[in-house]
Amino acid sequence: MTDSRPLRVLFVAFSRSSLGHVTRMRTAARRFADAGHTVAVASHEEVRHLVEHAGLRWIGIDEIGPAPAWRGMNDVASLRAFARTRLASPEYVEASLRDELRAIDEFAPDAVVSDMRNTASVAASMRGLPSFTCHNLRLFKHPMHAVLPEILATLDELGIAPEHRAPLGDAVLVPDLALLDPLADVPVATAGLMAGLTSEIRHIGPLVPRELLERPVRAEREPVLNITLGGSGAGDKDLLRVVAAASGLGVRLAVTLGVDGPDSDALAAQVRAAAGDAEIEIAAFRHDAVDLMSRSAAAVVHGGHSSMIEGLLCATPLVFTPHSAEQRGNAARVAGLGLGAVVADDDPTEAVTEAIQRALTADRPRHTAFASALRSSDGAGAMLDAVERAVALRRATGGADA
Repeated sequence: MTDSRPLRVLFVAFSRSSLGHVTRMRTAARRFADAGHTVAVASHEEVRHLVEHAGLRWIGIDEIGPAPAWRGMNDVASLRAFARTRLASPEYVEASLRDELRAIDEFAPDAVVSDMRNTASVAASMRGLPSFTCHNLRLFKHPMHAVLPEILATLDELGIAPEHRAPLGDAVLVPDLALLDPLADVPVATAGLMAGLTSEIRHIGPLVPRELLERPVRAEREPVLNITLGGSGAGDKDLLRVVAAASGLGVRLAVTLGVDGPDSDALAAQVRAAAGDAEIEIAAFRHDAVDLMSRSAAAVVHGGHSSMIEGLLCATPLVFTPHSAEQRGNAARVAGLGLGAVVADDDPTEAVTEAIQRALTADRPRHTAFASALRSSDGAGAMLDAVERAVALRRATGGADA
């Protein structure tokens, strides 16, 4: 620890369209707490149980609901217009700032760390606090290349002082390796805008529990196919297609729906029907998701960052069924490294079955070697060092930016 005094750190997560953001903030907060700091995680009520299950204090904030429609928008003008009704709408931005300022005043943190909650660093700046944002750079290729300018325009419209229009915080901490999520893939104009909004963009490595990094890669695998296609409900058709394609492969299917509530029982019934006579286990959400990934012979994922990284760290061969630009980019990168395969929307069931079969019998040593190298990058530890150092420098300079 850079300074002997414990810190109070508030973590803020975008938490309804994807479970990955709150999972990362939960992991980081747990590491800070284990280091002796006092932490709280601000998120929507829907994911409160994820925070409290980790033994962390939860602070409630409102959040916008899922809107998968943006995934199919490639025209910048259309995306910017859509953003003005969603993440950049004056109503959403104003409500988010109100919630974040309340959380800051209630918790009295020394620093704020946020994941895809674009106003948390603005609120931190308004309270004179250092802040850090957690972002996958691939999202700045789509859709953040269109969303970010609209957020800045909305902050101006709401009368937020120029010095506080800082949606990227003092530093952007990328929870990945440059090999997997390079800055060079961000459009030049967007990269220039980002550089003018933050002091630093740093790859810190995956944000995963320390025990995953320290345990050996599991050599022996159970005959299990892990099927986890995200938390927004956008992948129901893919889920049924994948389950049907894998039903005759002679392995147990472990399916995570990623959604809970009234519709989950109906979806579970559809999944069971698609599985036919195959042995199947269905859960809305798994607290043991990483353990399941490490035990599985292969996994089918959309290509969101969290499940992709978990698969790579566990040396589990991956089959991707991507939808968004970020997912397609992640899938292409991993496939290019020889660590996964990509299934297209219009591929027949036979092609999906063949891709899964190849993953189940993939070259294990290649995956293990990559996992061992990836595990040397401790993102939570790097984040802890960065925040401790920033607060120590601020304290040493009497609160001036450092």
